[in-house]
Amino acid sequence: MSEEKKAAPESGGKKKAPPVSAFDAALRYLSSSPRTEKETREKLRAKGYSRADIDEAVRKLKTYRYIDDAKYAADFAEYNSGKLGRKKMLFKLVTEKGVARETAENAVADAFSEDAELEAALAAAKKFVAAKRITERRELPKVGAFLYSRGYGREIADSVISGLSDSLSENGGDEFR
Repeated sequence: MSEEKKAAPESGGKKKAPPVSAFDAALRYLSSSPRTEKETREKLRAKGYSRADIDEAVRKLKTYRYIDDAKYAADFAEYNSGKLGRKKMLFKLVTEKGVARETAENAVADAFSEDAELEAALAAAKKFVAAKRITERRELPKVGAFLYSRGYGREIADSVISGLSDSLSENGGDEFR
């Protein structure tokens, strides 16, 4: 028998890594991008950590400000303010991300005013109209449906559709300028 084989450990030559703590697993999860408390808890639960370990890890993460739902909501609302309406942002933050409703509402309100939301909706509608080559008034309900799907309210969608309708040319009345 060679010297090499004698020196090899009985476990097949591989050392078993010590188990990773819930805190360390959460740090690894949070290193790629910010997450909410709910997302972090769900990830740790899926990895099989106990409720007590998860609670302790989340408590530490909050102490170090690695988890901050208010900051997450503010960043999310600011980033998506040109893409989504208030309703869709609130839905995503509260339902999907697990942020408290009041925290989400404050973040969305701070992210943009009603005028800014109207401008964002108009810009999104113009892109949609150009991409879908909408040229007739009878196709304007498609724009409304698109805006609703993006979380813009009825008043904003109606205002945008009215503005687009007004921009139709007078010669024939059914084509955009």
